[in-house]
Amino acid sequence: MDAAVESGRLAALHRLEVVNGNTEDLDTVTRLVASHFDVPTSYISLIDSDRQWLKSRFGVEYEIVERDASFCTHTVAAANLLVIEDTTLDSRFCDNPLVTGPAQIRFYAGAPLITPEGYAIGALCLMDRQPRRLDAAQRAHLQELAAFVMSHILLRRTVGRVDPVSGMPNKYQLAEDLAALQKAAAGQRRVLAYVDMPDTSSAFEIATVLGVAVYDKLVRNVSQKIKDMVDGAADVYHIGDTRFGLLSRHGDTAAFCAQLRGLDLLAPVESMNVPINLLSFGGILDFEVGPGVAVDAPRKALSAVHQALMGQQRWSVYSERDDVSHQRSFRLLNDMHQAVKGEGFRLMYQPKLDLHSGEYKGAEALLRWDHAELGAVPPMEFIPLVEKTALITPLTDWVMRNTLAEMRGWHARGYPVKIAINFSARNFEEPRIAQRLHAACVEFGIEPRYVEIEATEGVWMESPSALRTMHEIRELGMGIALDDFGTGYSNFSYLQQLPATVVKLDQSLIRNLCSNPRDQRIVRALITLAKGLDYRVVVEGVETRETLEMITEWGADEAQGYLLDKPLTPLDFERRLMAGAAVPA
Repeated sequence: MDAAVESGRLAALHRLEVVNGNTEDLDTVTRLVASHFDVPTSYISLIDSDRQWLKSRFGVEYEIVERDASFCTHTVAAANLLVIEDTTLDSRFCDNPLVTGPAQIRFYAGAPLITPEGYAIGALCLMDRQPRRLDAAQRAHLQELAAFVMSHILLRRTVGRVDPVSGMPNKYQLAEDLAALQKAAAGQRRVLAYVDMPDTSSAFEIATVLGVAVYDKLVRNVSQKIKDMVDGAADVYHIGDTRFGLLSRHGDTAAFCAQLRGLDLLAPVESMNVPINLLSFGGILDFEVGPGVAVDAPRKALSAVHQALMGQQRWSVYSERDDVSHQRSFRLLNDMHQAVKGEGFRLMYQPKLDLHSGEYKGAEALLRWDHAELGAVPPMEFIPLVEKTALITPLTDWVMRNTLAEMRGWHARGYPVKIAINFSARNFEEPRIAQRLHAACVEFGIEPRYVEIEATEGVWMESPSALRTMHEIRELGMGIALDDFGTGYSNFSYLQQLPATVVKLDQSLIRNLCSNPRDQRIVRALITLAKGLDYRVVVEGVETRETLEMITEWGADEAQGYLLDKPLTPLDFERRLMAGAAVPA
């Protein structure tokens, strides 16, 4: 695309303020489009400089796609309808990760969203996992619907200062009112509170079980309830599907904060004669009106309500420390896109000592991140973040492929080590993850018996598909280890259902083993139980020779910990294999 055209297109996109805006009011459109065309997936996408944003979607979970992998990039470039009846037969798309990966997209149709200036800023799209055809009438209808979506976006930008469901001022009006405060009330104090009522999960359940009409009526009733409760002390805004903003008008901010905390938000709310109990979470920001408040205050109020949600608190007051933490988390997730491409991630390998032979026969692959500006980011910080997003799939693939590549070299040089790879709960829910594992083993020439997949204890209880995936992986000949065993569910009845081959005793059980007789009895009993069920037992966190001698006597099979070795680079791990076992005295 011509640079000048692209620059104008991006400017038109950002002028509409829709990339970072709430587009939940378009969700009805995507649902209806999917139903009308009888496809499982419909979405409205916006093409930014480096990525595609799925701003309203039906039948798809991910929200962001790299622009290079986006189908809609081609629709926008042509500024015309694009229909791919079978992606596997189209040279432009047959190798696309959305086609070859878990999504398995076989059909795509996209009608561009054209601004009055003639720029294509995105598309209204259809997708399916099987080839399809669109006749001339259907193609014309899709283009008409795309024009409707574009008109809706333009109308909302021009007039959209009132929420269509509740009839209350929305977040755009809140932004304007905050900007006006900068001139009219500079130096004065105000309170901005965000209230989530109901919470997102409850909202989804209500809409699913009782229907959209009941839900919309509920939203209107909640809006009125909050407005009545503040009794003129604040302006009330409907700033999101389930989120309301309260901006104090004047007076004592401490008194208004106390008034907020005293609101009876737990009382049932009726919708079409159905009383509904609602959870609510609120964040409070007491601030001084000054420059930048229109941007800064909503962000800080959002940080406060996020903290309330995370802590399951009715109210949370803005904390700068928590805000900094949230901003760091957001940056890490944003920067992870580049890291997955190999810019900062690396693997370390913590050796496992075979307690029967005294040899090192395997290791656990451990992911490390050296951020270009933030330095070393602890795994306990970034892994829980990525596990909540679609990035967990490419990240796990990166770990898997790089581990197998290292193994190929070690095996070729005469060190047939078994390596354990950690999977998250979401990995076990991915379709075809077992097939991807097998394909990667074939590609790198690694026999599956040399691969072990580690699952945190209890992952099999979180999703019915997780247990099924574990069985599929086991049928490939790979081992499955239950990580952190003894710290979570410890539901022994489940052990009979699991295809696991290894249990790993968590280091928290081992830390005080030498000085705590009770811990000794627990660990010994766990080893005896696991061995009696034909599991191999790996003990983590071995840091003293006395601990090593105890677990060896009790029948453990393998050990890992700083007594034996810290996590090593691939080169140092190979040197360890060459040197053989050498346990410090």
